[in-house]
Amino acid sequence: MQAPRMRVGVYGDTRLSTLPDQLAQVGHDVYYLDYDPDPPSLEELDMVILEVRESLLEAAVEKLAERSRRGQIFVHTSLSHGVQIMDPLEVTGAVVMALGELGPQRWAVTTVDEVGDTISDLLVGEIGASGFHFTDAERLRAGAAVTYVRVVHTLRQDAVRLLSDVLGTAQEASDIADTLGTLRHLPDVAGLRAQWEAIDNPGQARAFRQASRRVAETQHNQDVELWAIQEEKL
Repeated sequence: MQAPRMRVGVYGDTRLSTLPDQLAQVGHDVYYLDYDPDPPSLEELDMVILEVRESLLEAAVEKLAERSRRGQIFVHTSLSHGVQIMDPLEVTGAVVMALGELGPQRWAVTTVDEVGDTISDLLVGEIGASGFHFTDAERLRAGAAVTYVRVVHTLRQDAVRLLSDVLGTAQEASDIADTLGTLRHLPDVAGLRAQWEAIDNPGQARAFRQASRRVAETQHNQDVELWAIQEEKL
């Protein structure tokens, strides 16, 4: 038997997650509310999703708390905040939770009670995803890890551009990058320094050195780590 369909309002100034789209795909009625410091009436809604930038989330919660009613579900989708920021809504009798997207099928879940646990598990399960339950502190760390992964992917694109500049063809550079695996061993310091000096773009050269330092740390390569530190001080 299908769970009851809900009227879901999305309140925010940005799109932080795919949750609204995924809920619409499984049959819930999803409406996008105008983002305004004076929120619209929420009386007819079963659930409100806050898709609000981190710096504005606290103020948005306080405003929505003036319009909420007991039993309504409020969800924010920021990985940078836990569920404590939803306290003004919780004291009105609302059910509050934080669902942060780790990927389309994996969500960071933070709640305050068993009711929130149950509803969040139902929501995540309904969209065919898995939920990982975190404390507020763990959630922020997970957010940092997700950002780190995205930074690395972005730097990969930058590295491919460097290879493309050398080869003169973006397609060949992309094909070569796809065949390269994890760097098991860094070049020795002399070789790494020569490569670093050959990069004429200052930003790419800096990223090369800093990334090499971090890899050296993970591989316990003190020679490369020391070289990178010394170059940073010059």
